Amino acid sequence: MLAKGFTKVDALDPGLYSDILAAGGLVSVMELTAGKKGLDLGQLYSDYASGPGLLATAELNSSRGRASIQLDSQSRTFYVAIQGQGFTWAEGATEDLNDLVEALAAWRDGVSVDDFTGRFPFMMPGRLARAHDSGDPVPDQWNWLRTDEEFSEERPLVEAAYADGRFGDLFPSLSHGALRLRSMDAQNGAAEVRITPLSGGSYRVDNPRLLDPTVADSLRQALTVASEVLSGDG
Repeated sequence: MLAKGFTKVDALDPGLYSDILAAGGLVSVMELTAGKKGLDLGQLYSDYASGPGLLATAELNSSRGRASIQLDSQSRTFYVAIQGQGFTWAEGATEDLNDLVEALAAWRDGVSVDDFTGRFPFMMPGRLARAHDSGDPVPDQWNWLRTDEEFSEERPLVEAAYADGRFGDLFPSLSHGALRLRSMDAQNGAAEVRITPLSGGSYRVDNPRLLDPTVADSLRQALTVASEVLSGDG
């Protein structure tokens, strides 16, 4: 997943990226730079098999998400986005290849979000990055959904689930008006439920393990069903 601002992958301008073209692409030049500095970037690769994308993009994996790097076509700029599962760790852009490589090596080494953005100010942390870094992003996520004007239409559903008392330890998210609640250590769809408002004041409750969703006549009933579904998954 690339950060906002990444441009369409075009042919590289030799005037901007002669070093990258000479090395055979972004992956190769990053490997060479890391080798000269004695830094470990792990296995670099591109999602493209050929064409400009193979020259202008690179990916690497870490214990804290996937880093995607792409070149700008109008100026010598390296765009970077580090994505976790459903959130952004950090994103930014730099003109300096050395800074790029040093930043990604530091991230792979496990530097904290605050230290990372302090050492590499061109990288900006995502909204939940520090909360994930601390090991407990759930309170911050609940607070965001309960207070941000963006979610005013879904506020009654969010507030009811939060006030219920049975879901405070679960990570909430909203998509198309539906509230999704999941355990942070859930694997393969376990301990997850979704509550979707329907017309007429009813609600649909479902999760990946249910063959057929349950339709509840009220929000209170929907929350009870959701709790029972989660108990069955635990």
